Amino acid sequence: MKSIKYIGYLIGCVSLSFFLLGDGQEAPVTVLWPTQSDSVSYDQGKLILVSALKQSAPQLTVSTQWSVERPIDLSTEDARNNFAREFFKLIPSGATLQRFTFVYRTFQGYAEPDTLQFRFRDTVTLRALWQDKRFYQLAKDIKTTEALEILISLRGWRDTSYAPVYDDPANDARTLYKIHVKLIPGMNRIIFRGNAQEGAAAEYQTRFVMESKPTTDRDVRFHNSALEQNCTTCHEGLPSADSGKTMKADCAVCHKAMSAGMYLHSPVEMKECGSCHSWSAEKKAVVLEQGVPNTCYTCHDDKQKQVENSPTPHPVAGECLTCHSPHGSEQQHILKEDIYSLCTGCHEDQKENHPVGRHPVRFKKVKQTGEEISCVSCHNPHGSPNEHLLVMAGGPMEVCTKCH
Repeated sequence: MKSIKYIGYLIGCVSLSFFLLGDGQEAPVTVLWPTQSDSVSYDQGKLILVSALKQSAPQLTVSTQWSVERPIDLSTEDARNNFAREFFKLIPSGATLQRFTFVYRTFQGYAEPDTLQFRFRDTVTLRALWQDKRFYQLAKDIKTTEALEILISLRGWRDTSYAPVYDDPANDARTLYKIHVKLIPGMNRIIFRGNAQEGAAAEYQTRFVMESKPTTDRDVRFHNSALEQNCTTCHEGLPSADSGKTMKADCAVCHKAMSAGMYLHSPVEMKECGSCHSWSAEKKAVVLEQGVPNTCYTCHDDKQKQVENSPTPHPVAGECLTCHSPHGSEQQHILKEDIYSLCTGCHEDQKENHPVGRHPVRFKKVKQTGEEISCVSCHNPHGSPNEHLLVMAGGPMEVCTKCH
């Protein structure tokens, strides 16, 4: 992590002109794929191809982003005294901070949020954060606050080092890296740098969004591209080997990032990509022949009945990939985000005090079941015979009696 603090500058020069791996590339580190024009990601897993000069970048350090949001109890003197200890538990080992946002919750509700922001070259370790005057003042103020809890939102970078494995097939002086990245929701800044030279760095930015777009509708596609043609030197069965007529390659060789989540879609876990995908010789792309939601309904027919027959439909219930990742996720039910973040992405007016003042909408558990309270505690996201997509008949008060 020490190299983070000394990085001199970032190079984001990525161009479609780099069709040949290593050909004419003078930058110490270059992101070959995806291109900067391909700046939207529809899945949590991302494969990135990077080329680096062996002399200036004998190994590659990749800084990817992490985030977490949790409340910390401040309701007692002991809890307030233990704030720093509970706070540091939220930060992954070996990580640095980019942004730290906090908001107090009092009996009346939430106060205005405040943020500590750090640039990439200035991102801080835990030791440095503890010495930061702003954080020191926060820890001091908490000891006398009347707030019941503080909601912490953290975002930062975590480093992974990669040893060289593949030579760049077009340039013996360069190394080719296949980097598998797990994205966090929203904007991701991914930094690639060689350890032998502080300035040998490149950056790729992408936004992981809660929507979907068929491969055939995307402006940039890797398969059957001029760049992929270089991969046929080692990899068999790629479309560019026969002008896009067939796809016979093993998907898992390159798309390991798709199976990196804690929760995997069954076809991904079984490596049965053909259950959903097929290669279109006409469109020269990977396609879902039946599209969404029909491909999903092939297995999830119970959801189809619920979506299509519910008197009270959810407007996005048939757009499965708005909420679910088709491959893998860190969330149960392969959701793209936690339930609260997904729902409030559209229902922004329900972020707190719903359905009545000070009623929790996350971070609290139902005593009877031990499950965390969330939107789906009361609402069915796929459809319901009841008004407001409620899980029970009898109106809102009847739903309240589940817990009260």
